[in-house]
Amino acid sequence: MKSGGALAGALVPPPRSDDRLPIDEKRRRTESGAVASSTAPPRSRVVYGPDGFPADGVTRAVLLHDCKHSDGSIYTVDYWSKVYRLGDTRETCLEPMMMTDTWTSCSPDWGNCERHDSCTMMQIFSLKLPYTSASISGPVQLYGYMAVRDLLNPYRNYIFNRSRDDPFIVEQEDGFIQMTGPKRGIRNDGYVLLEFDMKIKTGDEESDDLQLIDGVAYFNNLTIMNATEHKQRIDGDHGAVDITLSLLRSAVEATVQVGISDLEHGSGLSLRLTASYISSHFVLRERIQLFDGVVDPETCEQNKYVVAVPWKVILSLKLQISQIGGSHRSVEKFCLCSPRKHGHENLTFKLGFATVMVKVTWSTLDIPRSLLGPDCYMYDFEAAEDLGLLNLMRLEEAN
Repeated sequence: MKSGGALAGALVPPPRSDDRLPIDEKRRRTESGAVASSTAPPRSRVVYGPDGFPADGVTRAVLLHDCKHSDGSIYTVDYWSKVYRLGDTRETCLEPMMMTDTWTSCSPDWGNCERHDSCTMMQIFSLKLPYTSASISGPVQLYGYMAVRDLLNPYRNYIFNRSRDDPFIVEQEDGFIQMTGPKRGIRNDGYVLLEFDMKIKTGDEESDDLQLIDGVAYFNNLTIMNATEHKQRIDGDHGAVDITLSLLRSAVEATVQVGISDLEHGSGLSLRLTASYISSHFVLRERIQLFDGVVDPETCEQNKYVVAVPWKVILSLKLQISQIGGSHRSVEKFCLCSPRKHGHENLTFKLGFATVMVKVTWSTLDIPRSLLGPDCYMYDFEAAEDLGLLNLMRLEEAN
């Protein structure tokens, strides 16, 4: 780690069937700004130009039809719900850094391992609220969740998860929404689903709140260009959410942790942590905002932040640090990290008013079966095969 001072194609699934079996009892669950209001249309009334693209120039995410939490249709029994366990609300059982430790099978050695492979991964850069269709006085209060489901383990891998009692307040003019995840790297060798149920808090009771977006979008590794930023809009009845993401081939998982020590008594610390890429092969301009806020002086330790890093690409971490209640000015520090398949690296900055420690832990998503639990798959096709869906689809194609 270097520092700087101031400066697929897997299985193609069938469409959702019209003869699906609805759930008798509707199940609904919500896990425990300076944004301009407008009269922008809900998703069903998006205006398209003669070229077939949205008139506002923003690409729309592809959604599964008739797949919402509000009416229970997400629990319909079909290919998507079976393979991606849409009726199961559990969080992914896999942790980050599962392949960090060195293995005896590493060849020729753990530092130059060719035994454990990198893979195609999805990196989500940002979530933003471009508009709300209802007149809302004051900042927008968002709660609910957005979660990725991949076939490494199809349970929810949250990228946003806030309770109604602890909503995220959208204050920035660009509608920025702070992500809370992902918990681990996102494998994108085939299809990846994005499940969401997000609401706007408007009153004392939940019944007064507005549904922002509700449903499931899907992304295919064959239709997203490698190492290119893609902004896609998810329209809802009372606004929309823009998600910017990229597909990164030959990538590994980096877990970033920041610790604070020696903080002057009676003072606090403001930290903004962002990540970006340095490459001679492509340009990804948007930064990933990992943290922006006040560091808790009691714990002085931040959460784990997971980033996908392509092989032979530099991960650049930028720390903007300022003391609260002191006379010290803001300080900027940089960390430059080359990807590895195993191990970790540490860097320490002594700032006078505090000591900042950065740890980057490397891992692949090439996890052996011995470490995978139920409903975890080394290869995407195994998920359908496990449910007997491959043979069923082959019979349907033969007929």
